[in-house]
Amino acid sequence: PEGTPIIAARGGVVLKTENEQSGRGSDPSGNFVRVQHDDGTQGVYLHLKQGSLSVRDGQRVAVGSPLALSGNTGNSSGPHLHLVVQQSTEAGLVSIPYEFNQPVGTLPNFALGN
Repeated sequence: PEGTPIIAARGGVVLKTENEQSGRGSDPSGNFVRVQHDDGTQGVYLHLKQGSLSVRDGQRVAVGSPLALSGNTGNSSGPHLHLVVQQSTEAGLVSIPYEFNQPVGTLPNFALGN
């Protein structure tokens, strides 16, 4: 649901943020946080709630650090978190596949307080 806490899946340095978009806005990503991980990949957290970001560009974050609240901004048909992991290549940023360490059903559900 909108307002669910979003935390860093991996540590790194916040490269870029957007926090001012309301509704669909002009950017399909909506409000977002882009984190550069130590292995060179980047995690991008998209469609965040306007004004909810709790990090700034250049800030180092650890696993579990609060980033923002879930929202419904940009090209979004409902509140959700769109998480992308990307790698920089000669062709530009490319999405790469990833797996969670645990089955999704066993991950914490912050909306339910666990």
